[in-house]
Order: sequence, then structure tokens, then C-alpha cells
Amino acid sequence: MTLSLQQTTLESLDVGATPVVRHFLQRLQLHQLFEQHLPTLPGRQPTLPSATTLTLLVTNLLLARQPLYALPAWAKGRVPEHLGLQPDHLTLLNDDRLGRALDHLHRADRASLLTALVVRAVREFDIQLEELHQDTTTVTFCGDYAGQAAADQTDRPPRITFGYNKDHRPDLKQLLLSITITADGAVPIHCKTYDGNTTDDQVHKETWSFLRQIIGHSDFLYVADSKLCTRDNMTFIANCLGRFLTVMPRTRAEDGFFRDHLQSHPLQWQEVHRQPNPRRRDAAEVVYHGVESPQQSSEGYRVLWYRSSQKEEQDRHNRQQRLERARTRLEGLQAVGRREFRSEAEARVAAERILVEERVEGLLVIEIVRLVDEQYRQARRGRPGPNTEYRRVESSSYRIRFEENSAALIRESRCDGLFPLMTNDKSLSLSEALSKYKYQPFVEKRHEQLKSVFGVMPVWLKNVERVASLLWLYYVVELVQALAEREVRRQMARQGVASLALYPEGRASEGPTTELLFNALEGLRRHRLLDERGEELRRFHDELPAAGREALELLGIPVTPYGLT
Repeated sequence: MTLSLQQTTLESLDVGATPVVRHFLQRLQLHQLFEQHLPTLPGRQPTLPSATTLTLLVTNLLLARQPLYALPAWAKGRVPEHLGLQPDHLTLLNDDRLGRALDHLHRADRASLLTALVVRAVREFDIQLEELHQDTTTVTFCGDYAGQAAADQTDRPPRITFGYNKDHRPDLKQLLLSITITADGAVPIHCKTYDGNTTDDQVHKETWSFLRQIIGHSDFLYVADSKLCTRDNMTFIANCLGRFLTVMPRTRAEDGFFRDHLQSHPLQWQEVHRQPNPRRRDAAEVVYHGVESPQQSSEGYRVLWYRSSQKEEQDRHNRQQRLERARTRLEGLQAVGRREFRSEAEARVAAERILVEERVEGLLVIEIVRLVDEQYRQARRGRPGPNTEYRRVESSSYRIRFEENSAALIRESRCDGLFPLMTNDKSLSLSEALSKYKYQPFVEKRHEQLKSVFGVMPVWLKNVERVASLLWLYYVVELVQALAEREVRRQMARQGVASLALYPEGRASEGPTTELLFNALEGLRRHRLLDERGEELRRFHDELPAAGREALELLGIPVTPYGLT
């Protein structure tokens, strides 16, 4: 923004969190990596290099998430040198140039670029890779996206198509996005986009192979959800001398064996973990007990069983709710004014349908009772008299009686709170295995941040190649925000800083997120008073909040862009 006063002009440009983003992008050497891996285009080269344009786009996705057509106006309101631009570059920005930069990225070997970026991040920030966690999510799209490459075509972008939608929008097309993070700060070190109809169990071999290539050996723990628990996936990792930890699904025979074994065999449960209740401060602590199954899996892997006091209470409550709903629905079948059942089969089918829908089959015992109603009617027409003959007419109806199956309820209650993990790592104790799996929700948190904080949806692109490039840049966005979050928390721990006043009204945050850090800095501006020749007469800045300055000092970022020394 510029304001003319007589012969002087006031220029006001946003500084915000741009210096923070630039600090991390420079440490990652993102611009140099783009220059090294983007192929040379035929003919005339772009006036503004694609490496510069893509770096600018990453900065925008981190701070503002603008559509391509709005990004030039956003950049003009920022200090250009903080964006890695020269003042004359701003006139070169437009949505066509940004789109062509995404096309340029799609022509590059993005797998090699990803490898180089991850290696740089691991070395620069000393990230530990002994334990890695994988999970998938979906990116949902609106529109037809017709004319995509055939499924059997090689070297094509992922197909935007229908599949199992994790955003609960089965009416929309999607892509599947796989992310793997470290247990050291939840830093994403792998990301890949797949066809929208790809199932989760199909991505693990490729993901694990990439991780082994990055790390250089197989001796790391790979943690994932139940889709990893297939014979094919687990055998592949085990044969490559890798280690895995996953949830065992209820469909496995080992699950039924243990639940049956539990009914008649005493087990030596041991307490493995205790923590405050995360839902209610005044509630009892959540306690975990564990025991190893006496029988290994069919593949020869360990099966570790746990009982959570919180899940035990939840399972009991859910079962009671299911029983109450089933009773209410069964009684409603025989409410006054409702048509009676005319056959035993009709009544039984209706009752059993309710038991299946409410998942209480076996917990309620159904009995169909035949009721006989006797009536006497005249054998012939006419007015009844002393000699009128009558005949007995019987009509049958059927009612449903039900009662709880006490033995089945006791049997099921013994399994309340149970969940199993499967691993081939013989060195893990019950406590260690549980602790490592409990880090898995941090992957889901990265998915949540991608869709909320950074607004990956809606996607305002209709070209599938550009969509693939944009999602690759979103990996860089997640990497930068995870590194910033990790660095500020590590420095707080090292320097004994208990909290930063980053919340509104100066409230303290013991575990600052990148979003809080950016929000504390966004809106800060640099002002310059220029003469008629455009030469600077005076420079001044908005006041930097104390919490923002403390965060910058923790991160080792100079405060000179904010007018301080």
C-alpha cells in the first residue's frame, strides 16, 4: 500500500511470518533443489525461473492459501526480498506463469526430488529415523475430471476417481494420499499420491521400500494401521529383515482364538501404562494392562493383547445402548395399533433383522409365541334366535418375547476394552509396543492440519498434472510446518522455557504449533517513507509482540526484518 503526501510517498508492506518461512526454506535449500531437478525446457526459458515461482507458491500455501489468480496481488502486498523476489519480479507474476511452473514440476523426476529433499531435511535438522508411522487419507474433488489417462498407461498422473472416501463424500471423486512421519517430532519424510480407487493395503510395500532407500538399511520400526496386517505385506517386510507393528483386525482367526481362550484360562495381565484421562480432568486415570497371546499368528508373529480401562468403560456403555435400542425397537413391533404378525416366520425375520442391525445377536434370546383368539359365529345368515347354530372360529397371531442371554453377556463383558497388536519385533516389551503405537494419532493430526489449517480442499485446478504437482508442494508445506513446530519445542525444552504466550489474550501455550507461531507474526508491516525519486527517507516497523520475538530467538531467526537489532 502506498500513500502520497505532497512530495513523499508512504509504502506499507506485510512482513508477517514470511521471514520464518524463508528461514526454513533456505535451510532445506529448496530453491537450489528445484534448480537441480527441474528439467531444461525446450525453446525459450521462463523470464521468472520456475524454481523461484514454485518457492513463492510454497510460501503462499503456508501463509495464505490463495487461488493461483489471487497470488500476484498477495505477493505485491509483501516485502519482496522476504519472498526471494526482486521488485521487478512482481510484474511478471500471473496465474498462467504459476500454472506453467506446476507443469514444469510435473515434468521433473519428483521421486528423486523428494529423496533429495528428505535427505537434506534429515541431515540439516538431525532427524531420527528409528521409528516411522504411516497412514493414508483422501483428497476430495468436485467435478467430472473427464479425459484422464487410461489406468494401464505408464508414466501418468494419479487418476481422480471414485473410491472409499474418508471425508464421508462417496458421491465425489478423490485421490489417495499416503504420508509417513517420524517419531521424532512427527516430521513427514515420505508422501505419495495414488489413484482414488487404491486400497490402503496396496501402498505399504512401495512406502517401506522408499523408506529403506532413504535410511540405507532395514533396521527401523514401521508402524501402520490394520491394513498393513496382511500376509503379503508382513511377509515382504519380514523377508527384507524389517520390523513392523500394526493393529490386528477382528477378521483374523487369532482374534477369535484369544477371546475363546480368555473365557476359561487365567492370564497374567500386567500394568503397562497409566495416564490422566484426556477427556475429563476429574475422571479416573486411564490404565492399560497387557499380555502376550500364548499362540502366535499363522505367519509366526507375536500377538500382543491390551485392555484399556477407558475402552472397557466405553465398550460396556456402547453394548448397553445397543441393547436398549434393540428392546425399544422390538417392543415397537408390537405396539398398540400396529398390524399383528400373521406367521411365525414373519415375526422371526422382523426380530432377527433388528438384532443384526443393532449388533446384539446372541445377547438377546428371541421366542415367538402363538396366540389363539376364539370367536363364535352364526353358521347361517339371518337374525339369531333360540335355535341358531354357531361355529367356533380360531384366528392366530404371533408375538415376540425376548430376554437377555446372561451367559453371552458375561462372555462378552470379559472381552471389554481389548485390542491386539501384531509385530515381528522380538525385542519390544508390552509397554514399549503400546507406547510406540500410541504415537500413531500424530499422523492423523498431520492429515487434519492439511485439510483445516492449510486448506488443501477445495482444489481449484482441473488439470490432473497440475493437481499432482500441487499436492507434491503440499508435502513441502507439511514438512516446513512440522520442522518449525519441532524446532521451537526442542529449543523450549533445552532452554527451560515452559510456555509461550501465543494464544489470544496472551494465554500460554506449552506446546506451540506452527499455526500459533505464524498467527503471532502475521499482520506485522514494514513502512517506508519515499521521496519523489523513490529513495527511502525513513523506515519503521510495527511493534513485534514479546511472544513473537521470544519464538524467533528460540528458532535462531534474525529479528532485523522486523526492525530490531
